[in-house]
Amino acid sequence: VSTQSTGRIMLLEIIIFLGLLLAFFIVTQIKRTTSTTYDEVYIAQFNPSSVADIKKYIKCAKLDNLKINIYVDFTLKNMHGSRNLHDVSHRNEMNVYQKVLYYLMEGFGNKNIPIELYGFGDLETQDTEVFSMSMYQHSITPNEAIQYYDSVAETVEMSGPRSFCPALRHAAEQTRTKGQHLVFIVTNGMPEDPLINFEHIVESSWHDVLVVIIGVGEGPWSGMSRLTRSSSDKKFSNCSYLLLDMYQEKVEFLRNIVLTTYDLNNNLAEDQARLAASHQKSD
Repeated sequence: VSTQSTGRIMLLEIIIFLGLLLAFFIVTQIKRTTSTTYDEVYIAQFNPSSVADIKKYIKCAKLDNLKINIYVDFTLKNMHGSRNLHDVSHRNEMNVYQKVLYYLMEGFGNKNIPIELYGFGDLETQDTEVFSMSMYQHSITPNEAIQYYDSVAETVEMSGPRSFCPALRHAAEQTRTKGQHLVFIVTNGMPEDPLINFEHIVESSWHDVLVVIIGVGEGPWSGMSRLTRSSSDKKFSNCSYLLLDMYQEKVEFLRNIVLTTYDLNNNLAEDQARLAASHQKSD
């Protein structure tokens, strides 16, 4: 009798253990499903009213792990007569470049992944290289980013010709060691050789580089749609553009920036899924 009782107790304990294990599994699956559903609903119904909403979207859309480089145009094209778009002498009013930098840093700033700031088109680098606007190895605040930019804008010798190629090559090289990159190119007009720049955009797609060109000032912008167009030569459609003047409010501007980034990142994800499916078929 004692042996039978012991056996029943052991069986009961096993049943209870299996029941608890099943319950844990069910709860885990419910949480996972609920979380996924919440993220998808938030993305689909995205209507931000604050920068906090923007940052929440970036996290839900899994964009918070992207390495981000910002490249600023320091060519002479930023001079309009005596007017300089890089003028930082008005301390109570931000110029267009300061606005974009501040907005991007505030929206995309991530304490775990520093945003790197670069310039191009000055007398030293012209259309061959980019230069770093800071040597920090940690995340910085929007105000600190403006300070780095101001120190460059006050002393830089603007030159040219304007070309996005150095920025695109630089980002492509960085993907080899730092992974997928999101690139913001902030400029006040078209590059002087659109064809070569388009070829570099195509090449950057093969390095998984997402490119968002942000236009400030008066342009001209008539060729930007052609520059950022899709092409069968691309690995995926990786480039788009926005104009700062189209948006009155910071949150509205950031909303369109993150939605554009989300679309480009989805294009890459779809390409990766197609590639994985083709490998499975071949196996």
